[in-house]
Amino acid sequence: MIRIDTEHFSVRFLVPVAMVVVTLLFHVVALKLLDGVFEGVDPACVVVALDIVVLLGTGFAVERLLKRVMPSRRYAVLGHDRLVVTDGRTSPPEVTEIDWNRKVNTLAWRFTIRRRARVPKGWFCVAVQLLQDDVDLIFYSFKSPTAAEAMPGYDQFARLRPRRETEGSTDLHAAAEQRRLLKLEDARWRDGAEVASDDFDALLAALSDHVPGWR
Repeated sequence: MIRIDTEHFSVRFLVPVAMVVVTLLFHVVALKLLDGVFEGVDPACVVVALDIVVLLGTGFAVERLLKRVMPSRRYAVLGHDRLVVTDGRTSPPEVTEIDWNRKVNTLAWRFTIRRRARVPKGWFCVAVQLLQDDVDLIFYSFKSPTAAEAMPGYDQFARLRPRRETEGSTDLHAAAEQRRLLKLEDARWRDGAEVASDDFDALLAALSDHVPGWR
């Protein structure tokens, strides 16, 4: 089973909140407990150093806990004959399928992370759209440049360029391609399916097996 959006909005929101709250509580309690323990030493000097450990430890522990108790309601099953995606955000859950025995249209793109967020600056966001009849799925993941270049079909991933690079371009074909990629990127941002790097590789391996021209 492929887990989708393990770091969904609730997890991304609650982790930093818990980190701040727990660290502040620890800071206040530790200051009171250490007051007067070290003669001639300001207890704040000791507590501030411990605050960093508590902050990082809380973030790690809370993130792992929330991913277990608040899992995403979307998941996928990658089989030899089909890819099945279940979306439990609706009632009843919506189930969509890609049949590997029928034609699948694909479009893949990538762009560089310009600002450090939850992934390192300089990494790639890699995404692929799967189209079959009225089924339209977008999967994406984050990878280091080295890992991205090792992906099956890496040369299929068109580069989504920053707007400043395309402004004033006289290449109409390239401009049209970038507009198309921007629309897909908007769709990825709204409701794309984020998966782990290894799961993304497994999906690309399936494309190599079932989609002609994907190598």
